[in-house]
Amino acid sequence: MLKPVGVTRFSRFGLIFALVAAFWLYIFVAAIHAVMPTNPISALPLAKELYIASWFPQGWGFYSKDARDLTFQVVDITNGTLAAAWPNNRSENFFGLKRFGRSQGIEAGLLSSRIPESAKTDCEENPYACLNKAAVYAELDNPTPYPTICGDIGFVYQEPVPWAWSRSGKKIDMPSKVVRVNVKCSKN
Repeated sequence: MLKPVGVTRFSRFGLIFALVAAFWLYIFVAAIHAVMPTNPISALPLAKELYIASWFPQGWGFYSKDARDLTFQVVDITNGTLAAAWPNNRSENFFGLKRFGRSQGIEAGLLSSRIPESAKTDCEENPYACLNKAAVYAELDNPTPYPTICGDIGFVYQEPVPWAWSRSGKKIDMPSKVVRVNVKCSKN
């Protein structure tokens, strides 16, 4: 015959699990609700007392960017490969465990900020082909303490492929702007 003690222990574990799950579900819903515009559900219970907006001040939009923003690539012209170890979630970066590429975003941004919009040329074909044809615009000094982006470098600013075209079997080269520079790195 089964002892009722085992049933009670199982019921207590299930009740604790349900309460913890309900708590975290409430926090999740309250965090989303706090950043929504005015709506018929004016306030959730305890939302004001728990200061949900203080816990999640940026809202969920903080973690994403506009999908239609230009993509930004840094190309090593000498071998035609990407000069930066992006994105960080690639297998070469051990799916985010290797942090080498994270600092390269700042480094590439510093270099790119020194290039005026007028120096970027329009490209209607493969950006790599345009970079190979382009003349070197300028020589830039890499100001970072431990530079990783050096030499004959191309910057590609390209529109993303629209979602409606994503299932096309063809290779689609979206319009882009390219610029080629020579980046000098200091020896540390």
